[in-house]
Amino acid sequence: MSAKSPLAPLLVGLMVFGAGPSGHAQEPMSPETGDIAAPVEPPPTWRFKLADRPVKVVVLAGSIGAWPKQPYAERLQKLCKHVEVKNLSKVGFGAFQLRQRFKQQVLERLGQLKQPGTEHWLVFQGGLNSVGTPERTNHDIREMFVLAHAKGFKVVGLSLTPWGDESDKRWVGVGGLRYLRATTRVVDFVLGTLTPREALGDYARQRRAGAEASWELEEQADVAVDLYRSALRASGAPLRELAGLERALGKDRAWQAAHATWAPDAQVAALQAEVAAAAEIPRWFLREELRSFDHIHPNAEGHRLIAEATCPKLPASWGCECPTLPTPSPAPVKPPVAGPPVTSPPRADQPPASNLLLLLYPPWLRALLGWPRNSAR
Repeated sequence: MSAKSPLAPLLVGLMVFGAGPSGHAQEPMSPETGDIAAPVEPPPTWRFKLADRPVKVVVLAGSIGAWPKQPYAERLQKLCKHVEVKNLSKVGFGAFQLRQRFKQQVLERLGQLKQPGTEHWLVFQGGLNSVGTPERTNHDIREMFVLAHAKGFKVVGLSLTPWGDESDKRWVGVGGLRYLRATTRVVDFVLGTLTPREALGDYARQRRAGAEASWELEEQADVAVDLYRSALRASGAPLRELAGLERALGKDRAWQAAHATWAPDAQVAALQAEVAAAAEIPRWFLREELRSFDHIHPNAEGHRLIAEATCPKLPASWGCECPTLPTPSPAPVKPPVAGPPVTSPPRADQPPASNLLLLLYPPWLRALLGWPRNSAR
């Protein structure tokens, strides 16, 4: 189906979480390594073509970056007169697959792409399709940054954008804290505000410098942009009702087991902190007026805001002429990341997240897209 088809954005949305509740794209898992098998793609044929634009930029993201209607990649090229952009974003790809795509599409043919007198940048904004395993996602992003720097690229790291909705079962009640904290862990790694152990967990042991050493320059973005706490966020959304959340969490067996050995006062304090965090979850969703057809994908206005939030952070060599932004409101409180990272696999009895998202679409649309009647069960 052509990207210009009116159904293309709908297909993008159905594919972005084409997996279980962890958010993995639907690719086979290797029983030996646990890695998602890299997709096999035809040999790339694209080239940079604009000789008068010496800053060559590869944009790599999932379906948000691949959005066909005035995406932020296209807008950045218009804002920055020295820049030529190649958008290699791919629908449904998690961090591991994006790392493999960067190797196949760019690094393995670097000799054909590099030209005298040019500089090369990677703009990365992926990881939402694998956000349910944040430490592994951060590990794959870190590996990509290391590869890019080793080959002479500099890196712009764009954080994940806000996402979620009360109608999405993943965000119901206190259970939404899992996705809030997983998303925040990936966001804060890209922004460089976590230690290696906080960001990577056990994957920190694979670092050349060791698990406890500070970050090396090659492991982090040269420019980092926080889109999660930007104007995209529904910071004024109503809070959830506290009493119901407190009752639900107080009855949650997993929470009770995790805090069974705590002193009573500490249990009460932890319960109140968790409830307060859960009440604020709607304020970390994408603003409704910036949504395209679902709560994950920003519309054209959302992509404009992404480009305009990124523009002032970019280096002078890009030749950017950034729009004047309104005076920002006071910085919002950082969402909590306390508690253990979410690394355990989803239960086998949980329905795939793609099926949960599919439930949001009416039967006529599922039929039009060729989904069987029982696909949402």
